[in-house]
Amino acid sequence: MKLIVILFILVTAQASKKKLKRTKLTKLNDANAAYQTYRKPNADLDKRPNIVLILTDDQDTELGSLQFMPKLSKFMREKGAKYEHGYVSTPMCCPSRSSLLTGLYVHNHHVFTNNDNCSSTFWIENHEKRTFATYLQQSGYRTAYYGKYLNKYDGNRVPPGWDEWNGLVKNSQFYNYTLNYNGIKRNHGDNYARDYLPDLITNRSVQFISERDQSPFLAVLSYPAPHGPEDSAPQFQDLFFNVSTHHTPAYDFAPNPDKQWILRHTERMLPIHRSFTDMLMTKRLQTLQSVDSAVEKIVQRLSDTGQLANTYIFYTSDHGYHLGQFGLVKGKAFPFDFDTHVPFFVRGPGIAPRSVRNQPVLNIDLAPTFLDIAGLHKPPHMDGKSLLPTFRKPEKRLRDAFLIERGKMTFERYNTVTQDKKDALEEDSTLAKDDLSIHERLSVECKKPRYQAPCSLAQKWVCRTREDGSLKIGRCKNRRGEKSKTDICHCNQGEVFGWKYVKLPKEESATLKKNLKLKSLRRRKGLTRVTRSATDLHEDMLEEVAHEEVREVDFLVEDIAEEIRGLHGLTNSSTVGCAESNNSISCNQSVPEEPSTWVTSRNTIKHQIQQLRAQLNELKQIRKYLKLKRPVTMEQKPKMHVKSGSSLPVMEPEAEVCFCNAEKNKEARKQQQREEREEKRREKKLERLLRMERKRKKVQQKNVRKFRKNDHCKTDVKMNCFSHDNDHWKTAPLWTEGPFCACTNSNNNTYWCARNINSTHNYLYCEYVTGMLTYFDLKVDPFQLRNLLYTLTDADLNYMHRQVTQLRNYSGKKRFLERKLRKQRLQKNKLRQVKMRKQKRLTKNTR
Repeated sequence: MKLIVILFILVTAQASKKKLKRTKLTKLNDANAAYQTYRKPNADLDKRPNIVLILTDDQDTELGSLQFMPKLSKFMREKGAKYEHGYVSTPMCCPSRSSLLTGLYVHNHHVFTNNDNCSSTFWIENHEKRTFATYLQQSGYRTAYYGKYLNKYDGNRVPPGWDEWNGLVKNSQFYNYTLNYNGIKRNHGDNYARDYLPDLITNRSVQFISERDQSPFLAVLSYPAPHGPEDSAPQFQDLFFNVSTHHTPAYDFAPNPDKQWILRHTERMLPIHRSFTDMLMTKRLQTLQSVDSAVEKIVQRLSDTGQLANTYIFYTSDHGYHLGQFGLVKGKAFPFDFDTHVPFFVRGPGIAPRSVRNQPVLNIDLAPTFLDIAGLHKPPHMDGKSLLPTFRKPEKRLRDAFLIERGKMTFERYNTVTQDKKDALEEDSTLAKDDLSIHERLSVECKKPRYQAPCSLAQKWVCRTREDGSLKIGRCKNRRGEKSKTDICHCNQGEVFGWKYVKLPKEESATLKKNLKLKSLRRRKGLTRVTRSATDLHEDMLEEVAHEEVREVDFLVEDIAEEIRGLHGLTNSSTVGCAESNNSISCNQSVPEEPSTWVTSRNTIKHQIQQLRAQLNELKQIRKYLKLKRPVTMEQKPKMHVKSGSSLPVMEPEAEVCFCNAEKNKEARKQQQREEREEKRREKKLERLLRMERKRKKVQQKNVRKFRKNDHCKTDVKMNCFSHDNDHWKTAPLWTEGPFCACTNSNNNTYWCARNINSTHNYLYCEYVTGMLTYFDLKVDPFQLRNLLYTLTDADLNYMHRQVTQLRNYSGKKRFLERKLRKQRLQKNKLRQVKMRKQKRLTKNTR
């Protein structure tokens, strides 16, 4: 019976392991299935279209740049479709480009800024191998990339999925750059004919298109224009002066107390700032002329090679731009239309010329669209949607709302790092004053984390409360983790008395420290006589007490000496039977002959030795006691005579005599060892903190030197500012009006917005990490000048908040897995119901 039970348990355990393994494999297979794509059953492999993507950097629509690109209008707008509502999900270079390549929202690929995760190891291992290029290459497309890739691309690799690779190392440049050409880095100089990057991209793309091959191709032309440093081709450097299309109603509309923190602190521009925006607009338009010419050359070469009729050409930008809007001199990264609204043109098979599409489309839609054109189903993990159905059906509904997000700062992180006293102490009425008293300032400062008690490692200052209730800021004590003086009794083996630390009263401790300082001064300066004071009287009194104690000890020593002499007499008596003479031992004849006499002699000697040892131990304890009670005036540096295998404790002034207890001391020593180990760990941690602090100070000093060098740019620590001078631009037209500084962004400009566009609504609702809420109705305020949040009802606010929350948490992969799990549950329920029906039928038949 026992054997059967054991076998049953083993079989059950084995089955559980197999089930768990199957579950893990199922989850793994489901996760892998989210990244897989399949060929459409009706796809014609011989007639798959070519795909060309022309991508600009920082090109706007709201500032009027499209008005100065006639060739783009002729070959794209007139021959294809314009999507009126083309947007990006994140108005920053690297996050937007990462979304364009993968079809994912930023919160799903985690490239939050131009620095954080941009072309990082995480990006390379998790997302770079799943761009639209890898899928198209695997399906038989020839793929080529020319120009800017990602801001932090180092040029040490060729990303997967590209047959022809001409990737720009780092950020946009026109001259003096490095290009990775199919795995080989090549440096370029400042010769226009040989090195000008926009022309190089165009020429190599034309060459790639000219290579006749039966396979369809994908070509991405990523131009640096009109991104800085805004170096235009020589033939365009005299165009577009005095253009003012960027002077929109939002131009220099500042300050804005109803908007986010950065706009509340941005004042109206100075005359030099306004002049700079006009010059920058001119240079941006000049750089775009090379792209405008490239559009004509690409279309012409496709036509010459007979491929134009079977090629889809897309034209868009990674995000928009602002020049003076809301007082911001230049930049991007804001949720308003001037930064998120981008040009979006498509021409190709099935698209009617001069047609218009009103569906809101995003940069994350390009990857699914390219795969759909190639006859592939969209991988479930992608967040975007294919635009292919809208090519032939202009009125087909695509979406109503989408997410605009920027930044990685969380609400918790913001609450931790903010040092704004008005945000940290909203309820404190004293903050309404501009000039605070010392007590009010202390109350404000003491609420900051860096002054909180108890002191942490590397904390220098701490707030304390005086007896009268007032506050004071003092230096932290024991910052380096001074060793705690435990109540352990320091003893040597076999000792009766030991010593331990004792906490002296405050007055006595201060007097002792003063005396020690005076003694060290005497030794250092060689003073033999000083003016008599209260300290000297105190020293005399201690000396008298010490002499009295010494006299008492003398009597004790005399008694012990008498006992030792008595013991000495015993050793020479006949009871022992042996004596020492002339360094030799002589014994009576009876000692070696009679066993009883020999035993008696040996026991007597042992007893006398024990008595002598006990007396010697007492003398040692008396000597130690005398050392402890040495008067301050007589204190000298103790001379330690340490025998081999023993360790005498170093005596300290704050100590007293104690009795030795082996068990108690053993536990106390263990505790002391634990504290010492903990102390060593604290010391190492403190050293690391100090190294980090030194590194931080070094960086801070470097920034200070940088600011001193550009003393015209005194920046706020919360703002991201730039400086500009006459040496900034290297190509004409040059800036000649001198240096200036402008702040264009802030560290707390993190937001999540719901952008809703349909036949009845056109609004932008945003939630900022600072807690700020904004609502702009573009039907009545197309330039987003006023925050109309106060016009919303509670129901409207709740609806928009839920909308933002859902969009923030949206994931195509997560949705796919949830649907699959729901489908599996439904199938299990159906099978269960079928089994139950069969069982019911069987029971009926048996009856």
